[in-house]
Amino acid sequence: MSSLARSLPHTMPSLDLDLARTFVAICETGNFSRAAQQVHRSASAISLQVKKLEEMVGCDLFYRETRKVSLTSDGEMMLGYARRLLRLNDEAFSKFLRPQFQGRVRLGAPNDNGIVAMPEILHRFAISHPHVEVDVHLGPTLNLRKRIAAGELDIAIFSFDAELDQQPPIHVEPLVWLGARNGTALAKSPLPMAMAEPGCYWRAMALKALDDAGLNYRIAYTSEFCQAQIAAVRADLAIAPLPISVISNDLVHLGSGHGLPDLGEYRMTLAKREGAGDIEEALAEHVVAGFRIIAERGMRLFA
Repeated sequence: MSSLARSLPHTMPSLDLDLARTFVAICETGNFSRAAQQVHRSASAISLQVKKLEEMVGCDLFYRETRKVSLTSDGEMMLGYARRLLRLNDEAFSKFLRPQFQGRVRLGAPNDNGIVAMPEILHRFAISHPHVEVDVHLGPTLNLRKRIAAGELDIAIFSFDAELDQQPPIHVEPLVWLGARNGTALAKSPLPMAMAEPGCYWRAMALKALDDAGLNYRIAYTSEFCQAQIAAVRADLAIAPLPISVISNDLVHLGSGHGLPDLGEYRMTLAKREGAGDIEEALAEHVVAGFRIIAERGMRLFA
């Protein structure tokens, strides 16, 4: 008998799915308090669950800091196993407890969301609704509005407009000016700007703020995709108005201290075609929940 076989217990312990779900919630939120809210338990109960799990596996799974926790190398390994167990559990019960939807849904989303946020959200939806096909169409807000109104899309996510939209926003995020770290674009006159194409709400918000402030500027770089705007900023060709979640080590947040006007908040909403049914409702719920989860984890929703 090998030494490994001799070291293993005759009966392996079982990982309780409640423990696994709590563990994953802590990993995804980075905080015991937020995880407690997500799994509907008290913070003390969460701590006891983590202690029990660490005793079961015989090692520390978290580095504990004042306001957040981070995973040890063993914790990272356990996270992979826990997610796989929960995915298999949810997939199994979805076969019996969820309506067996079949059909096709046409989903529209902004280009930058379609690159970052939607793949993860649609992956979750595919697990719970394996017999539903989702056709994804990416485009600017104005185009998505027209297509949902014409019935060419079943669900669409786009920029929120208080004058046009009755549903509340599903995502709110500060729009800020970003520049290259140690860059010189801010000192140039006229001020070079990297903007989205006409029709983009970020562009409209930024141009109004610049005009109201009476600043001298020029649009030096234009692209349909914010990844191109970010590239222009990194190259110190311009500064750009972008959601704050795209900020990184080589980009800096510019504001009133740099002579730039406040841009306010960027908001997104979800619309459904008239007469949308249960399949569309199920996908809409997944999208809204997915946006919330990604935002709570402090991750970016835009490319």
